[in-house]
Amino acid sequence: MAAEDDRTTADDIALAYRLVLNREPDPGGLRHYTALASEGLSFRALVDALLRSTEYRERTASDDPAPIVREGSIEPGAILARFTVEEFAETADAYYRSVTDPTPLMVRPFAYLHEAPVMLQSLGMLLAGLQLGKTMRVLDFGAGACWLSRSLAQLGCEPVCCDVSAAALQIGRRLFAEHPPIGPNTATPAFVQFDGRRLPLDAESVDRIVCFDAFHHVPNPADILAEFGRVLRPGGIAGFSEPGRHHSQSPQAQSEMRDRRVLENDIDLHAIFTAAHGAGFTNISVRVPNDLEISLAEYDAMVAKRRGQVELALWRNACDAITDRTVFFLHKGQAHRDSRSHVGLAHTMELRSVEKRSARDAALTINLVVTNTGDATWLRANAPPVGVVRVGTHLYDRHDALIAWDHSRHELPRDVQPGESIALAIEVPLPAGDAFVVGIDLVAEGVMWFEHAGSTPLRLGAR
Repeated sequence: MAAEDDRTTADDIALAYRLVLNREPDPGGLRHYTALASEGLSFRALVDALLRSTEYRERTASDDPAPIVREGSIEPGAILARFTVEEFAETADAYYRSVTDPTPLMVRPFAYLHEAPVMLQSLGMLLAGLQLGKTMRVLDFGAGACWLSRSLAQLGCEPVCCDVSAAALQIGRRLFAEHPPIGPNTATPAFVQFDGRRLPLDAESVDRIVCFDAFHHVPNPADILAEFGRVLRPGGIAGFSEPGRHHSQSPQAQSEMRDRRVLENDIDLHAIFTAAHGAGFTNISVRVPNDLEISLAEYDAMVAKRRGQVELALWRNACDAITDRTVFFLHKGQAHRDSRSHVGLAHTMELRSVEKRSARDAALTINLVVTNTGDATWLRANAPPVGVVRVGTHLYDRHDALIAWDHSRHELPRDVQPGESIALAIEVPLPAGDAFVVGIDLVAEGVMWFEHAGSTPLRLGAR
């Protein structure tokens, strides 16, 4: 049974009907869901049930009509029938060759005030869904001027800048030369021109694929998805930020197809996944944008989890947003997490014994058993050594004031899989002549300390 405060009420049932079916509940439906609510039906389960209903499926099919097609409008199929893959590639290269000042292309997503908020929101969702880890090799497909590749390098990934246009990649080389990523351990990008049909990359040679506002220009999507499936490693993810279901009929898309020989496809997730599944992808997922602005009173209602009109506004805003933007991911099997990313890092530590090496020596020998309680593999080695997991110690004085955060580091004997435990003996040097407190934790180098992800470090006093 649900807790009394969480029980689904008649008002909740009415709200769910308004949100999903855009009507009040009929008497039969109200009786049915009231009975289920008395048995513990949650509000979310109620909404899910209505989303699976025949009425909802039939209504949404009719509520998503084809866009208004103006007389003389151009369909993507007509463009596809007129030009070859090679001609589309030449069009792209001609565009980049014609650019006299590439600055707006190089500074994206900050080139224009009107597009920056939308691009940044989509980029944030894209990066989150890709589940990136440092030193991952990431194919930036349709990289253009390579602004996203530069951001990937700044994040510690190894970008592969890929485009059909040699002129675009030349702008990308200039971007990296004039504005290289800041800091150590940033990879040198690879620049790869492809012929529009086959990627010049080895099979299973990249960890992730990212495609920002480029896939809807592809004239042969099934071929490219097959190539994505070929070059992506098992457990890899391909992430896309693209326009919406009826993009081809937008005024800008019509202009591009009419005047510039640019293909502007609609994004049909069912068609895309059908082709992707044949290329070895096992799942597709979608991130839903929402940028609704609400009042403080509505914010308070959300914090208190009080259902009301704000839920309906959120629902409608999300539905409107996915009309124009589609952020989605193709998964090639189950993602394999490791310590190059912060996701899935967790441990427990058990102190077995503490010994002083000698009466005159301040070093401590600490025997531990450490268990990987997360779902990411701890790497013992990596090149560069980013994401390598080590035991790390902090040193405090007897009043618990920090003396040294990075006091000592200690190697693991091997990679540690989720659920595994290892026994360790570490020797921690101490300054002479006073009492100290030693904090013991794990650190994924260049990523984070495990305690910052929620694990509890050990603390022990020493003299």
